[in-house]
Amino acid sequence: MKLIDYTHNISDDLILPDFFSKYYPDSKLLFFDIETTGLSARNSTLYLIGALWYDENSIRIRQWFNDDGYSEKEILESFDTFCRPYSNLVHFNGTTFDVPYINEKAGKNGLTDPSWTKLIGIDIYKEIRSYKSILYLENMKQVSIEKFLGINREDIYNGKELINIYQRYAARPDEEKENLLLLHNHDDLLGMPLISHILNYKVFFEDTDIDVNTIKHTSDNKKLKLEFNVLRSCSLPKRIVKTDKNGIFVNALGQNIIMEIPIYSRELKHFFEDYRNYYYLPIEDTAIHKSIASYVENKNRIRAVKDNCYVRKTDDFILCPDQTYPELFKETSKDKNSYCTLNSFINLDKEKQGRFIKMYLHNIIKN
Repeated sequence: MKLIDYTHNISDDLILPDFFSKYYPDSKLLFFDIETTGLSARNSTLYLIGALWYDENSIRIRQWFNDDGYSEKEILESFDTFCRPYSNLVHFNGTTFDVPYINEKAGKNGLTDPSWTKLIGIDIYKEIRSYKSILYLENMKQVSIEKFLGINREDIYNGKELINIYQRYAARPDEEKENLLLLHNHDDLLGMPLISHILNYKVFFEDTDIDVNTIKHTSDNKKLKLEFNVLRSCSLPKRIVKTDKNGIFVNALGQNIIMEIPIYSRELKHFFEDYRNYYYLPIEDTAIHKSIASYVENKNRIRAVKDNCYVRKTDDFILCPDQTYPELFKETSKDKNSYCTLNSFINLDKEKQGRFIKMYLHNIIKN
C-alpha cells in the first residue's frame, strides 16, 4: 500500500456553499471516492480510496493506493481508522456504488462494523438528480456537472479506461501509469467541493425557509413581473431560465431573481366548500347562505350542490399555488388550477408574498 498526500490552498471557488452549514451545522465533513476494476465487489479489485477534508486554511487530500494488487485489506483498515473523527461522509452517487462496494469488501476482508458506516452520508448526486431537466444537463455524471459549472480538470480518462491502465500497472509498475491513476481520483475529489455549489439549486427551489429580502412588482403586458433577492445560501452559480407549463417564467442568477406570472382578465367563480349550507339562485346565477335565503321565494331557489355553490367575479387574476389562500377562484369546481386576484396578492405583506413565491418555485420543479 502507498499513502499519497496533497495540500491545496482554499481559493474562492473551493469555499463550501452554505448548503452544508445550513443542513449540517457543526459537522466534520469527509469527501471520498473509490477506484475499482469493476462494478462487482465480488469479482473486481479495489485499487484506490481517496479522501478530502478541510483543515483550517487548506484542503487536504489523502489517497490509499493498492500498488501491488494485494493491499485491499490494508487500505480498508487504514481508511477505517482515518474515518473515526468525522461525522459526515460526502460523495457523488456513493449511495449506489462506492459505499455498498467498500462495505462488501470490508466483510470479505474480515473488517466488521467499519467506522465509515456510522457517518451520516451526503450524496451530492442524490440531492440534485431531480434537477436534470431544469438545468438542461445531458446526464448527471460528475464530469457533466463540472462542465455545466465551468470547472476544468487535468484528467482526461474515465474510470472504465483506467481499469486497463491499472491492470498494466499491477503487472509492471511505472511512475507514468501511477500518476494517471492517482490524477483521476484526485480530480474527482477536488471536483466534489466545486460541484457542491450546485446544491444551492435545491435550496433555491425547495427550502421553505428561504428569506426573500426585497420584492418589487410591476404589472404590464398582462404579466406580473417580480424582482427579488434571496439570501446568500440560495445564490445560484449559473443562470437558470425556465418557463413552466403554466407560463410562469424564472430568470435567476446569483442572488437576483426575476419572475413573470401571467395575468388573466376574466370572470371566475369562488366555490364555497360547505355547499350544504347554501342555496343556488338560478336567475341570478349565484349562491347565497341559508341564513339569508329565507328572504328569497322558494320557487327562485334550490339546494346548492358542489358545482353551483359559487359567486362570480370579473377581475385580474393570477395562478395561486397556495390552497390555503383566503379566497380562491376557479372556472369550474373540478379545475385543478386555482387563482387569486392580482390586487389581493399585491396587498399581501412581504412575509406572505415571500411564502407565495416559494410555492411558485416549488411548483416549477413539480411541473
